[in-house]
Amino acid sequence: MKRPRVLCCCLLLTVIAFAPAPAPARQDIPSIFAGANSDYQQGDFATAERRYRRLLEMGVNSGTLYYNLGNACFKQKKLGEAVYYWEKARQKLPGDSDVGENLALAGLLIVDRIDVPEDPLPVRWLSAATHWLSVSQEAWLALILFVMANLLFGIYQFAARPRRALWSLSAALALVVMFVLVSGSLAWKIYESKYRQQGVVVEQSVAMRSGPGPDYITVATIHEGIKVRIRGQAEGWYQVVLPNGWSGWLPGSALLAL
Repeated sequence: MKRPRVLCCCLLLTVIAFAPAPAPARQDIPSIFAGANSDYQQGDFATAERRYRRLLEMGVNSGTLYYNLGNACFKQKKLGEAVYYWEKARQKLPGDSDVGENLALAGLLIVDRIDVPEDPLPVRWLSAATHWLSVSQEAWLALILFVMANLLFGIYQFAARPRRALWSLSAALALVVMFVLVSGSLAWKIYESKYRQQGVVVEQSVAMRSGPGPDYITVATIHEGIKVRIRGQAEGWYQVVLPNGWSGWLPGSALLAL
């Protein structure tokens, strides 16, 4: 487990500018984060966790914050919450190796061993490609590609030399293809976030039942840290699907939705 990360100055300035908190509270963000990191390094993981959670309550939405909070939870043997916050960090920092290593470590500690057939190699490549950037990064990339393609089309329209016109048109068409691919990946991510929502079990052990209530029969008993797909909600219960396709209902208190 690596040491907690420190938010860079630019990120702190961005957080202070956009966090939905009163101006005096925004000024406290750097000191709270530094204090939490200091608590973590001194081994006071509970206090570090409280400080990190305070930043979340202040509206800070940072992959580094989620990563550090996951570390603090892990040190307190809160495996489910650690996995949840590392998954939140991966949404913000999809290519981060430290986040990936922590999730791999957590996977070795999860009690449930659910055998799932491995996807074919092309499917794994496609999944890796579509999750290489975060939603906000892909949105910016799509915008940049769109603007550059239009600029090159403009150059093509007014180019006096045939060679320059051909070069501009070829580059513009290449950017259009890239724009379509990035836009498709972005649309898929938005669809996943809205209609294929996932969650992480945070209770140490919980009964998955056949219906939304404690009176329904137990389908399976699952443990903290396992990631499930959420299919619906009813009466404070989540209808979920396990990685092997089994479905059932979990109480809302046992699950944190990503």
